[in-house]
Amino acid sequence: MPTLDSLTRWWLTFMHPPFKDILHTWMPCKIVSLIYDISCVMDGDDRYLVVIDDIWDKNSWELVKTALVCNNCGSRIITTTRILEVATRTGKVYRLQPLSRDLSEDLFHRRLFGGKINQPNHLLSEIYNKILHKCGGVPLAIITIASLLASKPVELWSKVYTSIGFGHEENEDVENTRKILLFSYYDLPCHLKTCLLYLSIYPEDHLIGKDSLIWKWVAEGFIHEEPGLRLFEIGERYFNELVNKSMIMPVETPYHGIITGCRVHDIMLDMICLLSKEENFVTVLDSDEQYTTSHCNSRRLVVHRRVRPLASTSTLQARSLNAICSYEMLPSLSCFEVLRVLALDGPTDSHNPNYLEHVGKLVHLRYLKLASMGMHELPKEIGYLKFLMVLDLAGKSRSKLPESIHLLSQLKCLNISETKIEVPYWIGDLTCLEELCLAEVGIHSNFLTELGKLTELRKLRISKSVTVGGNIAMNSWAESVAKLSKIQVIDIDFILVYRFSSHVDNPWERNILPPQLRVLRMAYQEPGLVATINPSLLPNLSHLQLNVYSPDLEVFGSFRELVSLELVTWSALHHDTIGGVGAFPKLRVFKTQATTCSFQEGDMPVLESLEFQAVAQSNDDGISIDFDFGSLGNLPFLQEVRVYLWAPLADYKNAKEIAKRAIDVLPNCLRHDITQQDMRDWSRRLEALPNQPRRKRR
Repeated sequence: MPTLDSLTRWWLTFMHPPFKDILHTWMPCKIVSLIYDISCVMDGDDRYLVVIDDIWDKNSWELVKTALVCNNCGSRIITTTRILEVATRTGKVYRLQPLSRDLSEDLFHRRLFGGKINQPNHLLSEIYNKILHKCGGVPLAIITIASLLASKPVELWSKVYTSIGFGHEENEDVENTRKILLFSYYDLPCHLKTCLLYLSIYPEDHLIGKDSLIWKWVAEGFIHEEPGLRLFEIGERYFNELVNKSMIMPVETPYHGIITGCRVHDIMLDMICLLSKEENFVTVLDSDEQYTTSHCNSRRLVVHRRVRPLASTSTLQARSLNAICSYEMLPSLSCFEVLRVLALDGPTDSHNPNYLEHVGKLVHLRYLKLASMGMHELPKEIGYLKFLMVLDLAGKSRSKLPESIHLLSQLKCLNISETKIEVPYWIGDLTCLEELCLAEVGIHSNFLTELGKLTELRKLRISKSVTVGGNIAMNSWAESVAKLSKIQVIDIDFILVYRFSSHVDNPWERNILPPQLRVLRMAYQEPGLVATINPSLLPNLSHLQLNVYSPDLEVFGSFRELVSLELVTWSALHHDTIGGVGAFPKLRVFKTQATTCSFQEGDMPVLESLEFQAVAQSNDDGISIDFDFGSLGNLPFLQEVRVYLWAPLADYKNAKEIAKRAIDVLPNCLRHDITQQDMRDWSRRLEALPNQPRRKRR
């Protein structure tokens, strides 16, 4: 009869990554025998707890699952995996977060000193903090680095910290970490290995923009076409796969729930850089390092902070140049003959207006990013780059695009959102555009009509404002948006509407929003737009910002994919109900400019971030607030809350203290922010309510 001890050894052998490749040859005898033995141990009416650690693929789980007995006795199975797709197959998914600072210190001390103690006085606080920061709250990293330091005097810790890397130390824990990371890397398909190695172009702790990274993959030729999909969409899938396999850490826009970038853990980056160097995938030049013969033949050249300028040579064969130094430190562009990617992220005070004089000769260029270079106009030769797919301008000094850019028939991404550049009148000529990021659209711009010509557009981002003046402009805006049959993201910070006539048409009676929209942040005063927001018409909607005129939340609760909801209102609305059980199944961020009722158990079950309004009034019993802060305890995943507190000036300090105490006693340990609002403005909001009785305040 098999024992649990023997079964445990078999399970570990079976789940270990090197053995999964022999699954099919082992299956006929060992696996069948293993399944039978497990079934014998777990037979009967006993309850059992099974922990299956580090599952690597779906097939392994499906096979092991056949041995697990369902006897309705309350047994539990816990599985761990670094791959989200595997986790979703096993049951409910709980995403582990990095350890907090306190827990990181606790684990660090336990491994270093053999027990939980406070930070010893002899530890230098600066290097101690640097080491914990490098670990990033990842237990594996904490244990590995602590094991390195355990046998070394404190005086050498600084030296050890600077040398910490993937291949520097011989230590059992370091060796185990190395094996685990290499298992993760070699388990990737070839196309993901290439995309991961490309991250070695970024320095440590760098915030990597998601869209720019994917466009670089496209320009480098890492993304291959698939029927029915565009290259960026395939690249976005690659990005998500790396996230789901825990190779990179996603970064979200605060309070919006939109993934806009990623970071790479320091230990993971060490491995990536080592592999990249071994394969001559990327060459990084830093400090005062100069070229060698191998550098001249590098496929991808990265230049970080430098002390001395690089000499110009005509033998550079690099396909990409990524630089974050001053332009004075770089070789002339005339040295690069086959460049496909040119990304210049120099400091804002860098000044070299002549550096781009040879840019028109880079005939193979696909990706061009330019930070501030002290020039007010771009060279017209950029319009001669007939293969250019991405033009990303980050300098705030420029005010105009050369007209020759309208000749770029292959341009798929234009980003001028951080500039003072006006939208050109010929923007509708760029019919291949898939991504368009602007700063603002003025009232005299023809953009509202030209937008309808950009039928390939997938993403529209306007970082400041759009001004819509009059009924004709409002109709043009609605008609153009409705023509964007492939649009997935409309993200506009602010829309200013001027109405020059008392007769107001509803432009959304004749136009509908494109059904494949995922992100819609388009809040402006247009009641007709609200009627088009329906889960049957927009089934993929995950992020919504909207101007509303009714407090009813029922329709929004029906969106099955909704992750973030922001409701804007100009009147004193109050949400009487939240939606109840079954509503808002995926909502993580909820922001409303209305007051709200108490939260009941089951409301917004996975909510993490909440922002709402509350009103305080003084009465005979003191100060009362029209919200039960204790009900926030019914939101089990809530992490942060922002309250805009309307109160008479004389009562605000006491009202804020009451709200703060009510939040502090909650078991959630919430991060919170309470902001004062002028009660006189609330009175004006009450007056703006459309034919509704004023709600009595307690």
